[in-house]
Amino acid sequence: MNYQQIRAFSLVAQEGSVRRASEVLGVSQPTVSQHLKALEQRHGLRLLEKRGRGLVLTDAGRELYSVTKTLMFAAKEVEELLQRRPSAGNGRLRIVSDSPALAVHIVSLMLEETPDLQISIRKDSVAGVVEAVQDMRADVGIAVDPMIGTALHVQPVKREELWVALPSEDSLSKQNRFPIEMVAQRVLVMREKSSRTRALIERALSLENIQPRRVIEIEGAEVVREAVAKGLGIAFCAGSECPPDHRIAYRRITMRHGKIGFVENVIIRQDRRRVPEIAQFLGAAEKVRSAPVESLKQKK
Repeated sequence: MNYQQIRAFSLVAQEGSVRRASEVLGVSQPTVSQHLKALEQRHGLRLLEKRGRGLVLTDAGRELYSVTKTLMFAAKEVEELLQRRPSAGNGRLRIVSDSPALAVHIVSLMLEETPDLQISIRKDSVAGVVEAVQDMRADVGIAVDPMIGTALHVQPVKREELWVALPSEDSLSKQNRFPIEMVAQRVLVMREKSSRTRALIERALSLENIQPRRVIEIEGAEVVREAVAKGLGIAFCAGSECPPDHRIAYRRITMRHGKIGFVENVIIRQDRRRVPEIAQFLGAAEKVRSAPVESLKQKK
């Protein structure tokens, strides 16, 4: 008996679709189809038939599925048993994030309880984060609005609001709020095109029908802030990425259509939720999610 073939069949029968089964398994659709074909050819049985856009079980398929459901449940119990360890502090955790600062915050809570845990944190795009978690090149991911399938578990952890960064000598820095329409009178320092912050800014400006007087494109959040400090223009940044700097004033933005913000999510594989280090990370992330939102009023 080939376990991979049986597992592929059982998931296709459960989901009614090769595509959804491939998402749960974290493999390509052709791989799942090959497993099904090999299983049917090996035993000379027709197990599934195409009907409309989905698949239905044949009589032989229904009989087999009734047995494989029990087998898959037992296999899951075996996997969970083997993943249990005496403590969560003897292993390692590989994190990939589009927001390393948030990852560091969560890890700092973990290390209070398990200081010997080996940690690595790497930065990547949203797509890179999802792929790394799916391929198990990372244990945990953090990303904004990821496009995922049922193979991954997503847990919202923090909502971020965008603030405007102004040179401290700018006349608008004397006000508590920054009307977004004032962007039309300013030079706007923008991140590279792949930046999530830039995408949010462009969407908000389009919604408000506003064009900046001029745009300067600079790669990297730190360099953008330095450009603002030097008086090259204004910029937008996430609240957690606005470190105090006497040369820069951070102000809340007012606009007609709500606020500019996004939600950061923790992403893990569904089949690894019970790994102790991952479970501990989820617990620490939940503490961050439920903590009071910090204010930037002190960042003058």
